[in-house]
Amino acid sequence: MADRITSNNLDEIVKTNISIEDHIKYCINEIYKRYNNKRINSPEKLAFKILNDYNLIQLPLEDKYLGGKVEIRNNKKIPIINTSQPRVYQYFIAWHEVYHIIFDERINSEDIIFDINLTNSPINERKADYFAASMILGNVMDFYHESEGSFVEKVLRCMDAYKAPYKVIIVKLYEYAYKNNNESLKKICLENIDRKPNNLVDEFEKLGLDSELVKPSNVTNLGNLEKRIVDEIEINPDVSYHKSNYNYFKEIKNKLSDKASSMG
Repeated sequence: MADRITSNNLDEIVKTNISIEDHIKYCINEIYKRYNNKRINSPEKLAFKILNDYNLIQLPLEDKYLGGKVEIRNNKKIPIINTSQPRVYQYFIAWHEVYHIIFDERINSEDIIFDINLTNSPINERKADYFAASMILGNVMDFYHESEGSFVEKVLRCMDAYKAPYKVIIVKLYEYAYKNNNESLKKICLENIDRKPNNLVDEFEKLGLDSELVKPSNVTNLGNLEKRIVDEIEINPDVSYHKSNYNYFKEIKNKLSDKASSMG
C-alpha cells in the first residue's frame, strides 16, 4: 500500500502511475456507469456502499500493517477492512479493495479459498492504489495552492479536505510536478514524503482540522453476512461450501469474542 512508498522509489511509482493512467480512467468511468447514482456525493460512502454489496466485514485487527484484504472463498468475494487503522486510511483501503473485487483480472470462477492481497503482484497493488487515489482526490493541486502554511500544513489541509492519507497526497503532488517539470515542488515532496508527523491528531487539532479522520474507528460490523449464509444453507442444505463459509464466519466471531473477553 501507500506506506511502501519512499523518496527512493517515488520516481518509479509516478512513472508506473503514468503508464497505467488510461486503464485507471477506464475503471473510474466504469464505477460511475455501474454504481454511482447522484444521490451519493461522498466518495468514501460510495466505496462502502459497493463493498457492502459484497458483505463487507469491518474489524479492529491487531496487525498494524494490514489495512484490509479480499478473500475469495468458494467464488464468494469477501472484503475485510481493519478498523484499528485511522479512518482516513480506511477510506483509501475501501477503494483499494473495490478495485480488486471489480477489476482484478485474476479472480475467476473456480471454487477456491484465496486471499487476494497476499498473492498480489506489485503491478496489481499499484493499480489498486492509483485507482483508490484517483477516486478520492479531485483537483487537489488547486486546493494545495490555495491553502495556507508550510508544505506539511498544506498537505494536512489536503488530507482533511479529501480524506486521503499523507503519502497519497504527496504522491499526487509529485506526479503533477513530474508532468509539469516543477522541480521545486518535486524537491519539497521528496524531502517530506518520509517525514509524516509523528502525531497527526495533535497536528490536525493545531490547525483546527477534524482529528477524527486520523483516529481509528474500531468499528465491528459483520453486516447481514450470517443471515445470508444461514439462508443459503436452508435453501441448499447439501451444498458443502455454504457450511464451510458458515464455519469461517463463526471462527471470526469467536476470535472477536475472545478478544473482547481478554480486554474485559
